[in-house]
Amino acid sequence: MPLLHRFAHLIAHAWQTTLPVLVILVAALWLVMFGENPASEQAMFAALLLIYMVHQIEEHLWPGGFRQYANAHVFKTGRDDWPVDEAGVALVNIAWVWLPIGLAALFPETLRWVGLGWVGLTFVNGLSHIGTTVRFRGYNPGLVTSIALFLPFTVWVFATEFSRGALSGAEIGGLIVAGVLLHVPVAALFVIPYRRRTPALV
Repeated sequence: MPLLHRFAHLIAHAWQTTLPVLVILVAALWLVMFGENPASEQAMFAALLLIYMVHQIEEHLWPGGFRQYANAHVFKTGRDDWPVDEAGVALVNIAWVWLPIGLAALFPETLRWVGLGWVGLTFVNGLSHIGTTVRFRGYNPGLVTSIALFLPFTVWVFATEFSRGALSGAEIGGLIVAGVLLHVPVAALFVIPYRRRTPALV
């Protein structure tokens, strides 16, 4: 197995096991850097990354099972690792979550709208977990942190930014629309291979 492929396989298989340590490190760093100014946009973006990591623990580590749940209930494939597989889950959570939010936290002025766009994505993600629970009438991995963290935090960000004139109502609405659109590439990553292979499985 080529070294690069082996490294990618290791990350795809084990990234979630690093989450508890990362949560502790990011939380400690956040307190040191933003304890005196927790409502700055940079502090908000850094807190969003921390909150997302806690959410990922619920989805993929404890109790975990998001991948298996999506395959069983959303796609109904009868397989634990298709179309939502380990590699795709790692790609989404690292490249589509950690990377843009982390960069926005590092460069809050240059990437302000990236950070705010991912606040919109997080708000929509929280609603999607609740919608999934309503649809399938049962717990889905990520529901608790969606209710306890995602929705309160993102509503607070929008309310705080609106109250100090940093965001208008129309801009908040646009960010929520952006949050919906930002889910399209994630869905396509799994839906496209599912649609292409469904006829062969019937």
